[in-house]
Amino acid sequence: MKQYDHIDYCNTKRLLHTPIYAFDKLDGSNCRFEWSKKRGWYKFGSRKQMIDVNHEQFGQVIPMFLDKYGNGLDVIFRKNKKYRNVRSFIVFAEYYGPNSFAGYHQENDIMKLTLFDVNPIGKGFIEPREFVDNFGHLGIPNIIHIGNMTYDFVNDVKENKFNLVEGVVCKATKKEKGNRIWMTKVKTNEWMNRIKNKFGEAKYLEELK
Repeated sequence: MKQYDHIDYCNTKRLLHTPIYAFDKLDGSNCRFEWSKKRGWYKFGSRKQMIDVNHEQFGQVIPMFLDKYGNGLDVIFRKNKKYRNVRSFIVFAEYYGPNSFAGYHQENDIMKLTLFDVNPIGKGFIEPREFVDNFGHLGIPNIIHIGNMTYDFVNDVKENKFNLVEGVVCKATKKEKGNRIWMTKVKTNEWMNRIKNKFGEAKYLEELK
């Protein structure tokens, strides 16, 4: 089952002056869900391991996902003309609560789940505008910015002028060797300083990769 790709930190030069969609980067745990036309939803995982409803940490993610997104996505996959001939999809959602931080969660938090990417298997992630147009009504991260990638925007994110918890993920469709989704992440200075204070210099430097 495909794991989510690593996103480079603040790779501004790669996307400078390119039109982007910048989405709120939710601070939680990456989870994945696989659907097939024959079997429906049949595989579930956290970022690095497969899970089922009995998993101690992430078991509750499965019924949460099926309740919020299961039927809505199934209808889109079967009826939308762009997807109805695709046999399988993997979708990705963030699992988080009001006190989640860097993948750690507090036991009594009221948790949420938010869809942030859709991957028709073998075709790569769908491009950001298509994601918003076709899946936005189901519940996706807030769009912080639509427009060119600029140093001013990056600095505004770092200084947290948008009142973010963690930062943003910037996505662009680059027409090089076919349509390809390029991504980079930008985090607030406040969040990065929390990482350094809680986990130390090594973890802070790891976040900059």
